Amino acid sequence: MFGYIIPDQQAMTPEAQQRYRTAYCGLCRRTAALHGMAGRLTLSYDLTFLDLLLCSLYEGETPETVETGRCPVHMIRPIQWRYSGPTDYCADIGLALHYYSAKDKWQDDRSLPGLGYMKLLQARRQEAEARWPRPCRAITRGLAQLAEYEAAGCEDLDLVSGCFGDLMAELFDYKQDRWSPELRAVGANLGKYIYLLDAWDDLPRDLRRGSYNPLKSLSAAPDYEEQMREIFELLLAQAAAAFRRLPCVEDADLLENILYSGVWLKYHVENRRRQSR
Repeated sequence: MFGYIIPDQQAMTPEAQQRYRTAYCGLCRRTAALHGMAGRLTLSYDLTFLDLLLCSLYEGETPETVETGRCPVHMIRPIQWRYSGPTDYCADIGLALHYYSAKDKWQDDRSLPGLGYMKLLQARRQEAEARWPRPCRAITRGLAQLAEYEAAGCEDLDLVSGCFGDLMAELFDYKQDRWSPELRAVGANLGKYIYLLDAWDDLPRDLRRGSYNPLKSLSAAPDYEEQMREIFELLLAQAAAAFRRLPCVEDADLLENILYSGVWLKYHVENRRRQSR
C-alpha cells in the first residue's frame, strides 16, 4: 500500500520539482542516518508527503537543516537536501510500516522475500518503537485488526477501509495538539483512499487467483466503476478540506499539487489501461 500519495511532476515548475527533491532526499538522508543503508529501502513518496506536511505546519519550531553532498544514488554531482524536526519521525514511522508490511506478507503468503526484509529491519524497528511507542502501537493494532477482517472475508468497505484510515490518522497526529482534528482527518481520509485504491487496483488479479478483496461483490454491480470514482472523490475532497484548515505556508504549493493532482495519477493510468482493453 505504498506509492499512491505521489507528486504530479508534470504540473510542477522546475523550482517546485527541485524543492520536492530536496525534501525527498532529506528524508532519505535522515532515514539512512537512523537506520543505515537498509533504512533507505523504506523510503516512500507517502512518507515524504507526511514529512512535507508536518515540516510546513510546524515551521520554525525546529531549525531547518540544508546541506549539499553526494549519495550512493547520485555519485556524479552533488545534491542538496533539507530536513527539520518531523523528518526523523517520518523516517522511523516509514521503517515501522515497511517492517510490519513485510511481516504480513510472510505470515499470510509465506513470502521468503517478506521474511528476509522483515529480518533485515528487525533491530531498527525496535529502535523506532522505543522512540515512538504510540504510533507504532497503532500500526501493530491496526494491521492486526485489518488481518482479522480480511481473514473473515469482510466486504464492509467502511469497516475495512476505516481500519486503515484509523491507523493513518494516528500516524498523522504527530504532536496530539490543537491541530490534531485536522491532521487526523487528512490521515484518515487518505488512509481509506489508499486502502480502497489498492483493492481496486488489485481486483483483476485477486479475481483470477481467488484471493480476498473487499470489492468482489460490489464489482458485479453495473455501476461499479462509477461508485468507486464517487467514493474516491469524496474521500479526497474530505482530506483536502481538512488540509485547507491547516495554516501551512511553506511548500503549500507542493502539498496542494499532491493532494489535488498527484493522488489521482495511478488511478488515471490504471483506468485508461482498463478502458483500452
